Formats: sequence, C-alpha cells, structure tokens
Amino acid sequence: MILNENLETDNSFPNIESLSLKVTDFLVLLPAFNEEKNLPSVIKQLGEYFSPNQLILADDGSKDESSRVARRLRIRIIRNRKNIGKGYILRKSFEIIVEKFSNIKWVLTLDADGQHDPRDIPKFFNTIKTNPDVKIIVGKRDFKKMPTLNWISNSLTSRWSNYWLNWNLHDLQCGFRCYSTDALRCILDYGLTKSKFDLETEILLVAWILNLKLLSTSIGTLYSDNNRKSRIRPGLDTIRWMFLVLQCGLTPRFVTQVWQRRYFRNL
Repeated sequence: MILNENLETDNSFPNIESLSLKVTDFLVLLPAFNEEKNLPSVIKQLGEYFSPNQLILADDGSKDESSRVARRLRIRIIRNRKNIGKGYILRKSFEIIVEKFSNIKWVLTLDADGQHDPRDIPKFFNTIKTNPDVKIIVGKRDFKKMPTLNWISNSLTSRWSNYWLNWNLHDLQCGFRCYSTDALRCILDYGLTKSKFDLETEILLVAWILNLKLLSTSIGTLYSDNNRKSRIRPGLDTIRWMFLVLQCGLTPRFVTQVWQRRYFRNL
C-alpha cells in the first residue's frame, strides 16, 4: 500500500459557510481502476468545492496512467501495487485516513469513472446541515435509468435488506457517499472483511448493527456513452451481496438487533 504525499497546502477553499460547514473538515476519496481518461474531468469538477489537497485517488492497481494523472494534478494517492478489488482499496484508504488525518470529520467517496456527478455534492452538505446526528449518507439513484441487469441487482439487494432491517435506504450499491470519520472509526474497529463491491454493503450492515444513523439523498443516474461500462457483474456480485447479508444475519448480535427493532421498537 503506497501513500504518496506530493502536495503543498492549498488554503484557497471554496465557501460553504452558508451551510454552517467548514469545507476543510472534508476529504474526498476517489476509488479508481484504469481511469486516466475520466480523472481530469472529475477532478476539475470537484475543484468547484474542494482544493486539490483534499482529494485522494484510491488507485486499485491501475495498469494505465491513472496515478501519473493524479500526480500531475497534484492530488494525493493511495495505491495498491496490484488490482485486488474496490472494497480492499476503500478499506485500506479508510484505515489510513482515520489514522493520519485526525482533523478530518467527513470523507466523501465517489467513483473516478464519471458516473457520479459532483454537482450533487451540495445535497450531501444540506443533509449534514439538517441532520446533525447523521453518520453516513448514501446517494440514491433512479433505478429506472439503470441498465436492466443493474436495476435487477440493486432492486433485489435493497428491497430484501429494507424488509428485514426496517431501514430507509434504497440504493445499497451506490458508491457516492459521505461518511463521518467517527463512524468509520467505529466500523473499522468492529471489523470489515470484504474486498470487492460488497464491502460498501458490509459497511452499511455494520453501521446498522452499531445503531449509527443512516440517510440517503437523491442523486443523478449517469449511464451515458461517455462513461465506461460498470465493472459490477450483476449476477456474481448480487450473489456476493446476498451471501453477505445471510452471513451477517447468522451472527447472534445481528439476529438480536433485527428481533428488537422489528418487533419491540414501539414497546
């Protein structure tokens, strides 16, 4: 795991004082694998809200020039030497951020492939402002605008989990999120095990077990010709997600929480 600190401090932060937030409380994490073509555009758009010093490329062993592009654009880099999986690079990046950036209160994650629109970032700011006790905010896309297989996969995992867990999250697979570092610290202490796309669902399940407040906010659904095809494999990854939920569901703590919240929360 490589953390490349190649920056000087940039104090020219954008102004979001009207939201009663400090932009310096945020880091932005960009998981990527072979995204040299999309990175410049994504980073340019993020510049409307953050300085380069707040952006981190989480490079999962790219074989192209992704890390060189990030270095040229003067953003930090956390890099796997080989491709392992999005979940692995996210987990290791969270561990580094929690350890090395004690002044950071929020970590915003969005994919570097251009399928998450940075113009939706103020929605996350607003959700934090209006819900001071929120710990994780998950983007909610319009399933009807997704390719058919992605729609089926998202619907199965989200509806099944919502039924059993009585939560109001409708897009468990969306990587456009905002995490409080306090929540990340608790979740990492509890323990994460996944290394693929199912890591993001595992985080939510652990957060639910820990009774952390989870909310969602509507975001754009981008599957245009300009974006490369999603690397999620709906069949295999849906099986992984379902197995994860089943695996968590067999733990005594999880069963106790489900029982109490489904049947005794109003007593």
